[in-house]
Amino acid sequence: MGNDWREQERAQAQERKKREQERHERSLARAGAREEIAALRAELAMLREKHESLSALVRDTLNTTTDTLCTLADERREQRAEIDDLKLAVARLGASPEAKRAAFQFAREKSNVEPVDLPDFIRKVH
Repeated sequence: MGNDWREQERAQAQERKKREQERHERSLARAGAREEIAALRAELAMLREKHESLSALVRDTLNTTTDTLCTLADERREQRAEIDDLKLAVARLGASPEAKRAAFQFAREKSNVEPVDLPDFIRKVH
């Protein structure tokens, strides 16, 4: 019985040692996990900050691009209007001389002006 009791004591001691070793390993694993979690949280915070920074940069870039495109569209409309004005002026200047002569009217021939007789200079001299 003495041997059985000693073997039992030894088995219990080994079992306790094994449980202590397992506890110690779990404790180390928890400590390592806590450190890893802390590092991951720090990295997450850094990534969130970078994300916010990049989001702001993209937003500003898009706003600037939109403003630029609107400005270009306004300038194009203004140029179109100027080109149309120039085309009209060129068309007026470039009308054929025949058309100008045909469109010419003496004052007495115009319908909105009352005809006036010309002065008689010959009778006044004699």
